[in-house]
Amino acid sequence: MGGARARVLSLCLSLCSLALLVTAIFTDHWYETDPRRHRESCEDRAGSAHSPDQRRRLLPLPHLPLRDAKPRVPRGGSAEAVPPTGNLLLQLENWRTLLGLRWLQSRCGRPLFATYAGLWRKCYFLGVDQDLDNLLDRGIAQRCTAIKYHFATPIRRLWNIPINLTKIIQQDEWHLLHLRRITAGFLGMAAAVLLCGCIVIAVGFFWEKSLTQHVAGLLFLMSGIFCTISLCTYATSISFDLNRLPKIIYGLPDDVEHGYSWSIFCAWCSLGLIVAAGCLCTTYPFISRTKISHLKSTRDSSV
Repeated sequence: MGGARARVLSLCLSLCSLALLVTAIFTDHWYETDPRRHRESCEDRAGSAHSPDQRRRLLPLPHLPLRDAKPRVPRGGSAEAVPPTGNLLLQLENWRTLLGLRWLQSRCGRPLFATYAGLWRKCYFLGVDQDLDNLLDRGIAQRCTAIKYHFATPIRRLWNIPINLTKIIQQDEWHLLHLRRITAGFLGMAAAVLLCGCIVIAVGFFWEKSLTQHVAGLLFLMSGIFCTISLCTYATSISFDLNRLPKIIYGLPDDVEHGYSWSIFCAWCSLGLIVAAGCLCTTYPFISRTKISHLKSTRDSSV
């Protein structure tokens, strides 16, 4: 009876863990940035000589995903699409070539937007920055872009940066891509092995109860190892990305709020449940055998 309860509890823990892990994999709130405090500080430094609307930067980030110049239907319905004007296209093209200029080295020289990112894409928050909302409404920028898992040379994008620095950026890009692949690969293996463990322990209700419980426990522990490797690699990739050179492009100012979000906490909770289920499946048979042998020895001594 106790073994059946242990299997039921292990199955419940593993199913909850699998649900949390799948939620973490397919949601995009692993890491978030919020530059509102930084922007307010920069606007305060700019002084009150101009109105806030005049001080606002109405142009996107150099790495903001820009759409091609084509008509776009507004959110409200099927009204006429307004393509970008020639003036605006010229301004956008100028922004694409601003990287490497000296003014980016200033504390407030680079505009920043609130973002959230997961394993598969990076998106911009709506309703936080009016400039970004205007760009999205006019069809100039995309709200979400795919996270890269393949190498694309940045020479064309950073053509006005010295060749030595470009090589450093390429090498860092390679390292970052490898870290991303390790994160996604091991997390996928963790989910697959965890699913196999759930199936094995479910089969244990009908066939070879002791054997299937041992196998399921080992599968759960293996899934926990894969999940631990993945989460630690993700933390390494975030730290590596924030410390890449040049700092004026990839780093964040000190007053920009950034940190892990609820998706990665789902993954860590999943890891805890995986380890609990694995330990329960692997240790309970030994504990039950010890109790049985102790009861037998007590009974024999009393006789």
